[in-house]
Amino acid sequence: MAKQIAIVGNGPSRNLYRPFPGDVCVCNIPQLDIEYDYISVVDRKATDYIINNGLKFDRPILIPKQLDEEIRNQKKPTKMIATFKEKLMNSAATAAYHFAQEYDVIWLYGCDSLWSTVTKSHQDELIPRAPRPSNLHERWRKHWKTAWDTGKQFVIVCPKGTETVEYGKNVAWNHSKR
Repeated sequence: MAKQIAIVGNGPSRNLYRPFPGDVCVCNIPQLDIEYDYISVVDRKATDYIINNGLKFDRPILIPKQLDEEIRNQKKPTKMIATFKEKLMNSAATAAYHFAQEYDVIWLYGCDSLWSTVTKSHQDELIPRAPRPSNLHERWRKHWKTAWDTGKQFVIVCPKGTETVEYGKNVAWNHSKR
């Protein structure tokens, strides 16, 4: 049986996630009431939010090694684990690339920029950000190529009727019935 993980991003379609028969990784500050095994954070603003608000999680928070060094140099207490060798611009892509080393199938939820120009994130409700550039979805897609190139199987879960993008034979689309 293939070893599977679901990565739940912060795009509008993250609500398509349903309990999953494998491990689950959420991105940034968890806002959904779901069971998960890992938290992926690649953004300095998100780590500062966790530290400054004294948030505690009972699951591992995976961060890039460079971000870990920055936090440690400022002598901020943290229980984050420097796991990511490479940051692929956003949390979901970085987690997908990392977990492709261990898992056979990676399911992607809430990664709307893979089929649309939407780069809106539910994290923006917690962490204010400057307006995003209009081509950010294109830049993110270029970084996803690193994950696709692992050769593992990826399944992008999207809303019913979504027009898909060709990413290669190892990237499949799962259209939700909703």
